[in-house]
This record gives sequence, structure tokens and C-alpha cells, in this order.
Amino acid sequence: MCAIYNAFVREVFVPSRWKEANVVPVPKVQPPRAVKADLRPISLTATLAKLLETFVGSWILEHIGSSLDDRQYGALRQRSTTHALVDMLHHWHAAVDKSQSVHMVFVDFAKAFDHVNHSILVAKFVELGLPDVIVRWMCAFLQDRRQRVKIGDVLSDWLHLVAGMPQGPILAH
Repeated sequence: MCAIYNAFVREVFVPSRWKEANVVPVPKVQPPRAVKADLRPISLTATLAKLLETFVGSWILEHIGSSLDDRQYGALRQRSTTHALVDMLHHWHAAVDKSQSVHMVFVDFAKAFDHVNHSILVAKFVELGLPDVIVRWMCAFLQDRRQRVKIGDVLSDWLHLVAGMPQGPILAH
């Protein structure tokens, strides 16, 4: 498998079946009452694809990890929203202890995964100095993706994607 994965990356190849996702709506609450508010779409992709994504994701982090802000908590191994909250509370308490004011802005990016612009993402990878082979492989990974909705045994027609990232795979985190 290692030789196949290395060849896929070296040759900038992603099998088309690995770029297909069955989107399964997972309830946020039981029972769900509204489709938009109470269901979270999860993209189920090929297991072999997820494993390769793990390797590519770790290579990307090796190259850009030092460029990330120390307060980046999302999408990183052993970091979570709990860590972000603890860090935020620490800074608030420290400011209050010094009689300083605390200003905050909270932003929720609705449908963030669905709005990832591939051109901007690739340009950012280039700007961060990722090796050309990884950038080119990511381009192959992002283009010609398609998905369909699966509920029980019922499948929708395929939808071709022009933006966004599948929710669920490693590289989307």
C-alpha cells in the first residue's frame, strides 16, 4: 500500500472513486425537526482515501505547523474547543486581574466547509511554501469531486462540486 500511495502522490493521481462521497445526514438532536437546523451532513469517503489523506495532512502540517498561530485550536490533533475556552478564560482573568478591559468578537462561519474556494486554498498553500508535489496533489484531490445523499438504502443523483471540502475526511479538518 505504501508504494501505491507514494506513486499516487508522485504522479499526482487521485482515483475518481476516492473523490466520491455519500453524504449521510446525522441528527444533532433527537428527534430532528428541521432539516437545515437539526441535521449535520457527514461525507463518507473511501477508507483507503482517508488513510492517504492522513499522510498528506501530516506532511502539510510538517511544513506549515510553525506558521500556525499558537491559538489555532480547530482541526489540530490534541486540540479542541475546550482548549480554546480554557485559553480564552485564562486571558480574560489575567486582564481583569490587571484591571484591563476585555473585548471580544465571536464569529460563526455558517457552512464553512461548503464555501472553501479551491483557488484561494491552493494559493495559500503556495504562499506557505508547501512542496510543489503536495500542492499539485491537493489540486487533483479537490477537482472533479462529486457527492450524493444517502438516507437508509435510498441514494440521490450525483452532484458535481465546484467548491467546498467534504465534511468528514482528514484534510477537511
